[in-house]
Amino acid sequence: MRRFPRIALLAVLLAAAPVLAGCEDFDMDNLDVFGLNKKKPLPGERRDVFPGGVPGVTQGVPPEYLKSNVEAQQKADAEAAAEQQKQDEAKATEDAQKKAAAAAEAAKPKPKPRKKLVRAPARAPTQVTIQPTRAQPAQQAPWPDASQQQQPQSNQAPAQAQQQQGTAPWPASPPPGTFSR
Repeated sequence: MRRFPRIALLAVLLAAAPVLAGCEDFDMDNLDVFGLNKKKPLPGERRDVFPGGVPGVTQGVPPEYLKSNVEAQQKADAEAAAEQQKQDEAKATEDAQKKAAAAAEAAKPKPKPRKKLVRAPARAPTQVTIQPTRAQPAQQAPWPDASQQQQPQSNQAPAQAQQQQGTAPWPASPPPGTFSR
């Protein structure tokens, strides 16, 4: 039985809170019975940072939003549009003159520039010595014949077996030392 009054009081407060919150002069802090919302103020003196207002910011309604200044603003806009139109026309005529001058310049025949020949410095002749190599068969088949495909003996290396058969190892290259610069 002891719980019933607490729950009833809570229900009444919850039901009355939205109604009281809608009132103009209602302050929710007045209902703070237990002092939960009270904060200890910081020590020191309180004063305005900018007592005369924020510098550079005008107070009140800006003048461009007042009805008396709307006509002056419209007149200034019309003058600016007329000036912009004059500048656009002047720029268009200047561009047309530049295009005409460029077309006249392009129509003139221009002499072709001469190509300059640059000669490389003379070099000493390179000496090449060619040494005869062992005789190779006149025609080599791209693939060895069945008669040439003898298996090398197990105690000989494959290079020695090819030398015995008379064919050079692939790819055929000249022996080292046959070319000098």
